Amino acid sequence: MQQVYELSRDETPRVTAWHKTNNYFHAHFHSTIELVYVESGVLASMQDGVTTHVPSGHLIVNSSYVVHSYATPESSRIIVCTIPLSAVPSLRGQLARSRFAQNIVDVRGMKECKRMLDMMADPANEHNALFINAMGEALLALLIDRIGLAENTSDDESDLIKRILIHLQEHSAEPINVTQVASQFGYSAGRFSHIFNERIGCSFTRYVNNLRCYKARRMLAENTLSLIDVATACGFSSMRTFHRVYKEFTGETPRAGQNR
Repeated sequence: MQQVYELSRDETPRVTAWHKTNNYFHAHFHSTIELVYVESGVLASMQDGVTTHVPSGHLIVNSSYVVHSYATPESSRIIVCTIPLSAVPSLRGQLARSRFAQNIVDVRGMKECKRMLDMMADPANEHNALFINAMGEALLALLIDRIGLAENTSDDESDLIKRILIHLQEHSAEPINVTQVASQFGYSAGRFSHIFNERIGCSFTRYVNNLRCYKARRMLAENTLSLIDVATACGFSSMRTFHRVYKEFTGETPRAGQNR
């Protein structure tokens, strides 16, 4: 699979890690392995249609091409670590053929896991790519030893969701709707909506609006286009809709995003 949603993850040539508070991110997937350590609070993690409320001291492990999303019910503080397979050459072949045997791991007894994540997320080490890559490789080797790997199997519904996410990423700026997309994939609108809600964790409309707002936020930060041009480029049918949906998604108006 060469073209995937969140392609930017796979184009990053190095391991990266950072702290984040009250995380929310819509469903996506990539070949890059993504680890999320919950430092405090609870993070709702959806992986291939299964939602788990993950408490502090636990690690979320997203193997390659697992469809995943995050939400914070009340509050959360986490460390996110993304590890491209190209950055861990000694493990690349093994991880490309397999997936981790557990998706949620209690690592309170694995103190070295938290220490390595802290070092990778430390701003003082931000520019030391060799060090951070080595830490990422060591962390994956530790997880392979402690929780093991399983055969990388995929069901028809998982493949369908990946194809849908790619399609929506490519066409979110167009006037698409659930009936149209369902028909393209050979489903009735009702059946398609059921599968989408179950596997993605939100409605089709909300997901498409999230994609549009995510793109709009990047464009507004660049501050090179007018608000109406941004709204049009991202697929919003009117400025009123753009304002309402964007404020719901980000908590601020489009103009505030432009003036940040």
